[in-house]
Amino acid sequence: MTPAHPGRCITDVLATPQPHRAVFAEYHGMGSKTAAYMLHKDRHKLVHYADYEPQLFDLASDPEELTDLARKADAKPILDDLEAELRRICDPDEVNRRAKHDQQRLLAAVGGKDFVIKRGDLGFSPPPGMPAQFSSGVNS
Repeated sequence: MTPAHPGRCITDVLATPQPHRAVFAEYHGMGSKTAAYMLHKDRHKLVHYADYEPQLFDLASDPEELTDLARKADAKPILDDLEAELRRICDPDEVNRRAKHDQQRLLAAVGGKDFVIKRGDLGFSPPPGMPAQFSSGVNS
């Protein structure tokens, strides 16, 4: 943890259960057209997409996330609360903009979109010290 990357030690978090604590994750990975953010608080999970409508799930009654509650009128207070909590953590639109900018910069640095497509899919992140293996058989 640093001033630029605040947080809490995971062992401290696990030692002191906080049932109402929000859990946050974000995804800007390969193959994704837009950023996705997840916020789990109490029994509900919000999935916020930069360019699509949000999804809301009640994990207590729907652990497999089969029923999206986001458009139900009685879920609006929950959706609004989770969206506000997300925005206390980050500005999803700004983070998405920065991530796309960084992705374009990194893409240019390795040879551009055509090079990356020809090289092939990574498939998974290799363990530290192991070479990346791409689906085309080219190692980097």
